[in-house]
Amino acid sequence: MFKSRTATLVISILTVCLCGCVTSLGKTVLTVEIGQPVYYKSDSGDQFMARYGSLSDGSLHFVKVKMPDGREYTLPQVVSASGVRYTDEREFVWWTHQGTVRVDVRDADGKWKTKYSELKEVQEKK
Repeated sequence: MFKSRTATLVISILTVCLCGCVTSLGKTVLTVEIGQPVYYKSDSGDQFMARYGSLSDGSLHFVKVKMPDGREYTLPQVVSASGVRYTDEREFVWWTHQGTVRVDVRDADGKWKTKYSELKEVQEKK
């Protein structure tokens, strides 16, 4: 009887260990890679800070944007015909194209409106 219980216990422990090993095989540990801050300035002097990032497997690219009023957005990259476009599709678009950034927001009627047409990169925050 003692040998039977011991054998059952050993088999149970081995089964749990092996199942744990099998289920963890093939899993990819994802990490977030995020770049250094990039600063932008509008013609009116408003400053923005953006940090571009991605998941380590390249399945998602995004931008974290800090607005002049302190609000922050984290936006996924979406399909764009030209440039690189990031949006939450609800209220904010950050669109980089040929060295400048365009910022679109929704107006009270829910239509997209360009708030900043040409943000330019600056060397550092002033």
